[in-house]
This record gives sequence, C-alpha cells and structure tokens, in this order.
Amino acid sequence: MTGRTPGGGRRGFALVMVVFLLFAVAVAGATGYQVVSSEFSMTRESRDGQEALAVARAGVNRFLAESVGTVGDTVVYAIGNGIATVTAKQVLRQDSLNYLYYVKSVGEVEDIRTPLLPAKRTVATYVWHKMSPIKLKGAVWVSGGTTTLRNATSCWWCPATEVTGYDSATVSDCSGGGTAGVRGVVKGSGSVNLSGGTLTGPAPTTVTYSGYQSMYDTVGIRWDALTSSSFPVDFDGSPPNWGSLPADSFPIVRRQGNLTMNSSWSGRGVLIVTGTLNFANYVPVSWDGIVLAGTLGSMGSADFITLRGMLIGGLNSANGNANVRGDLAYHSCNAYKANRALSYLQQEANTLFEVNR
Repeated sequence: MTGRTPGGGRRGFALVMVVFLLFAVAVAGATGYQVVSSEFSMTRESRDGQEALAVARAGVNRFLAESVGTVGDTVVYAIGNGIATVTAKQVLRQDSLNYLYYVKSVGEVEDIRTPLLPAKRTVATYVWHKMSPIKLKGAVWVSGGTTTLRNATSCWWCPATEVTGYDSATVSDCSGGGTAGVRGVVKGSGSVNLSGGTLTGPAPTTVTYSGYQSMYDTVGIRWDALTSSSFPVDFDGSPPNWGSLPADSFPIVRRQGNLTMNSSWSGRGVLIVTGTLNFANYVPVSWDGIVLAGTLGSMGSADFITLRGMLIGGLNSANGNANVRGDLAYHSCNAYKANRALSYLQQEANTLFEVNR
C-alpha cells in the first residue's frame, strides 16, 4: 500500500508557483534591462550624433577662418572629442579673382564600445574664394586729416618726395605689369598739400570719399580679422630673416601695436601694423607690396621710405594729419602678389546645410 504525504500536492503547487514567479521576475528584469539599455544606447547615439554635427560645423568654421592664400583640397582637424574632415571642390570660376567652392565637412565621434562605428554627421556649404580682397585704387590711402608731401630737409641723401599712381611695373616684372595705373592718393576726408613733394598719376590724381567709413568699405578688407591674434600670418611680432626666404615669397608680416620701421623691417609682402606706423630717423627703409597701418604717423624731416606697391593708413579710425616723405609709387605686380597672400574664403549667405548620407 502506497502512502501519500499529507500536503504534498500543495507543496508541489507552491514549488511550481515559485519557479514561475522566479521566471516571471527574471523575464521582467531582462525586459527592463533591455529597455533601459536600449534607451541608454539611443540617448548615447543621439548625444554622439549631436556632437558629431557640432564637430562638422566647427570644421567648416575653422576651415573658413584659417584658409588664407591657397585653398587646400582636404584638411583634417581634431575638435573636441571628434575629428572633422573638410574637403573643398571648385565648382565655378566667376572671373580671374573669384572662385566658388563646395565645402563639405564630415564630423566623427567615436564610441569606445564600438570604435569601428563612429557617429557621423555631414554638413556642406558654398563659399567664394576672394583672390584679391584689397581694391587696387591708389598708391597711398589715408582715411582722414591733411596729408602733406614734404621733402626730407635733414636727409642729404634722400631724393625728392614723390607719390605717383602711374604703374612703375612693366611686363618684365610680371605678365600683368604696365597697367594704366591708379590714383596717387585716396582719402577718406581732408586734403593733400604739396610742400616740396610732387603728386602724379592718372587724372584726377586724388579721390576723396565722404569719410572714414566710406573709404574703409572701399578698401575691401576685414581689419578686425587681420589684427586678431587668431588670424594666421607668416610672421607675427618681428620681421623674418629676409635672406632665407625665396625671392618670389610675399609673406604676411604683422606687428601688434606701434612700429617704428627701420631697415630690419625692409622687405616685401604684406606688412600689418595694428597701431601707429612711424619711421626711424636717418634710416632708409623700403617695402615691395602692401603696407596696412591702423594709424599713419607723421614722418620726421630725416625719415624716408621707398615703396613699390601701396600704403594704406588710418584703418583704426579717421587718421590725423600726417607728413609723408619718400618715393612712393604704385607697382601693380607687387600689389597683386601681396594681395593674393591676403585672399580669403567668404561663405555664401544661407547655404550651410546637413548632407543626408
């Protein structure tokens, strides 16, 4: 006779219920984990995607800011936690001085768990390459005050002061040399006085704008950008060793603050003086290219400069009265080469968009 343990059926049922509940708890836990993990992954992917988009946009901005002179085909930047790969493709040549580029930036942000599958976002825009930003309109530009052309009375070796807008370049200097020339002096306001000096050039020899802002707008440059420490130049603070540079090199040289120009600064290219530009006594200085000055100071009786290109003074504000002494002649070849060194990219308005991959 087989016995039956009292309550055994109930214990078996309870065991089944316990197993079922444990299974249910395990399923619920796994499901909850999957939900939380999925939400975490989605949140992380969304965050990484937004970061990749920010990196892509930052890549475009950096490319526009740092592209001075020539335009690179492909540039890679490390930005934040990601990498921006920027490519530029020329799509239109409007004329010899304005090219349209399609610029694309791919932002990538890696997930340490899946390093081979980084988050990617791509943006693109259209930009103009401004090959020669400065308008070639005058040998000497002064934004205000009375500009007096004086002879160097205390400098026996200095020739007579002359400012001329006639082109001193010829086809032997460059293929575009020997132009009709420009005005001798371009002014924002004020007048030009001759006190022993001469002024020549295509008639009229001078052009006067309505004021500082009008002349500044005509120059065609972003002075705030050129004077910013973030704007890349070839030499900042001191002149280069000119003998070590190729003869056809026209660098950008900048001096933050005031500069009293002496023979060590004699050179070529673009000279940017953010403050006041003065000249050392009894020291001959020369420059081939373009000189840009926040303020053009008055030259003393023994100061003298030989310039072949263009001198633009008073970019900080309307210039005060200034005495000019020297041999300052427009030179189309030097001005063109220096101008090309300042070429920059200008984004076409409202063309930044995200590229669907």
